[in-house]
Amino acid sequence: MKKTAILLVLLLVCSVAVFAFKNESEYSYRNIPLQKVYNNQRGFIALYTLDGYKISKSYLPINWFRFGDNRGHFIELPKGLYPYMTVVYKNNEFQYVVLAMPKNPLNSFWGVLPAGKNLEEKFAVETFVIN
Repeated sequence: MKKTAILLVLLLVCSVAVFAFKNESEYSYRNIPLQKVYNNQRGFIALYTLDGYKISKSYLPINWFRFGDNRGHFIELPKGLYPYMTVVYKNNEFQYVVLAMPKNPLNSFWGVLPAGKNLEEKFAVETFVIN
């Protein structure tokens, strides 16, 4: 009787462990602290730090943030938090990016690029790449 009970408990533990491995999500994300976001007629340039000291930038086309595309989203930055960007992947492929920024465009985290800069080719991207 005791051997049967021990065997059942052992089988239960093994089956739970196997089941846990099969429940991995196909989605993953990465939160990245933002230093500044520049607004441009073609999109947004996000400046961010990955390792604490090197500033990188990514070009986010304005089309990503328009209704129907769903590759770019803005959320209002909750009080007390530093601006950040969340990049969401499905099966290790880019799905969408979320920018958590202050709502007020006069905030120091927002910047505006001067007109006349030809950045059309920089904003002609279809996916997000962390530099």
